[in-house]
Amino acid sequence: MEFTKVLIVYDPTRETQPAFERAVAIAGTTSAKLHVFACIYSDIPRSEQKPAHIRALLAEQKAVLDNITAPLHARGIEATTEVEWDKDWYQAVVRASVRNSADVVLKSSFRHSAGQRVLNRTSDWTLIRECLCPVLLVKEGSSGNMRKVLAAIDLRKGRDYATLNRHIVDFSQKVVEGNDAEVHFINAYQDLQESPDRNALMKYCGVGSDRIHIQLGEPEDVIVNHARSLNASLVVVGNSARSGLAAMIRGNTVEKVLDKLECD
Repeated sequence: MEFTKVLIVYDPTRETQPAFERAVAIAGTTSAKLHVFACIYSDIPRSEQKPAHIRALLAEQKAVLDNITAPLHARGIEATTEVEWDKDWYQAVVRASVRNSADVVLKSSFRHSAGQRVLNRTSDWTLIRECLCPVLLVKEGSSGNMRKVLAAIDLRKGRDYATLNRHIVDFSQKVVEGNDAEVHFINAYQDLQESPDRNALMKYCGVGSDRIHIQLGEPEDVIVNHARSLNASLVVVGNSARSGLAAMIRGNTVEKVLDKLECD
């Protein structure tokens, strides 16, 4: 898994852009190409001037993106920009990630209440559920100094997560490659009869016993508690295919930990 194309979601409504800053840091140590994407929209009354007004707003936003990426070119970092007009900017980002063959999408993540997550289709949820590539949610205030990565996998018998587990392991090892960091793997379970085999986990993940954590409990609670105890810089979680009403009622583990974690 190579990170050669990185899509950064630029939020025109905020002054700080943690995802952009993180992407620049990544590109500074790799050969990754950056593509900064912004989606804008406003209610404009119908008139003969409406198309021209939209073009002017798009050009204005494009100039903002070109201005922040201009210094990168002098540093040898390849960066392109794109602006789209769409009310549903969540879906616009998903389309842009496919159109640009992104290896990973970086988006700034800001805290929401539990009610906001349940009642509103937040952009984080949309990207997590619908992007075909990994999504890195960069928390405001996180340093990006990679020390420890906690990856959640599920090797319990009868669970068909083989492909997802492999992606998580490969992604986590790629993230720490070249960094003075270590990867820990955690497998939560809720039934004593489903307790994962430690030796199998060690062999599968390629790490020692001290990097393997197995705990009984709700996955979201186990993940959050271990992330805090390890002082993890990044938590890697796979996303299930659950959608629609089932997703709203039960949610996915990754969505339940979003606002409980201080790290990316």
